Amino acid sequence: MNDLKDSLRVILLCLYHWVEAIVFFFVPGEWRYKSLEKEVVLITGAASGIGRIVALKLAKQVKCLVLWDINGVTLEETAATIRQLGCQCVAYTGDISDRKWVKSMPDRIKKDLGTPVTMVINNAGVVSGKDFLELTDEEILRSFDVNVLSNFWINKAFLPDMISVNHGHIVTMATVASFFGVPKLTDYSATKAAVYMLHETLACELMRAGLTGIKCTAICPFLVNTGMFDGASSKLISTLEPEYIAEKVIHAIRTEQFILVLPRIVYYLMVLRSFIPSMSGYYLYRAAGFLELMTKFTGRSQEQKNGNKPIKSH
Repeated sequence: MNDLKDSLRVILLCLYHWVEAIVFFFVPGEWRYKSLEKEVVLITGAASGIGRIVALKLAKQVKCLVLWDINGVTLEETAATIRQLGCQCVAYTGDISDRKWVKSMPDRIKKDLGTPVTMVINNAGVVSGKDFLELTDEEILRSFDVNVLSNFWINKAFLPDMISVNHGHIVTMATVASFFGVPKLTDYSATKAAVYMLHETLACELMRAGLTGIKCTAICPFLVNTGMFDGASSKLISTLEPEYIAEKVIHAIRTEQFILVLPRIVYYLMVLRSFIPSMSGYYLYRAAGFLELMTKFTGRSQEQKNGNKPIKSH
């Protein structure tokens, strides 16, 4: 009898959420925006790129911004700009792959601000852009340190304060490469697949514990024009602009979306892949331009790197 009840419950909940999704598709997102005016938001990789733009856009919406980056000069410039907009802002220069540093930060932030962080945006990341056998051990370790393990250390550090009041939001910057294997992105795709599953599993644990006030959102964009993927391109999908991504990130946060994949065509590719034989996936990737995506990859120029150093591993 219990099995039957559970089965019926699952079916009814699926129907409910299907109807909800259809309704939300036609209802403007702004109608269901949650307020962010009491939120203390931590953003990693906030000195430039998407992190900086998201911070600037949130400046007039949140209570306080906490900015992290390894590049202290550009981080302070971003923080100063935000303060000029009238938003309280603190900036900390540090290495997010350093567990001890990360673990020390919740108490330091509470001491400096008098209040804990209520939202984390795990934005920082690195990419090597090499074929598998060309990757050095250090590059592989750096990718996992920055793209994956830092998310574990940061979430573990700030989640207890969220749990104590059953309120918070954890935002994970994943990527389309979390779901599609792309040549020259073996380490990057692997780390982003891992960080997406961290997001999904953590959300399940929180729901199982009845902590419905803590939301989890994963952002999975295609190539973004921040310099990180300079030279990379697809014949099917255009490179996205960081301003557009930042707007979508904030929209996803305020509407409490579980996952956002950009652009929308990628959703259809994901569905299509689930219906075709596994070996046919190669031809789908080729048709989508994924196989040649990184052929002309150059990454950031030395000048860009000097202004925005990649976060170092141990």
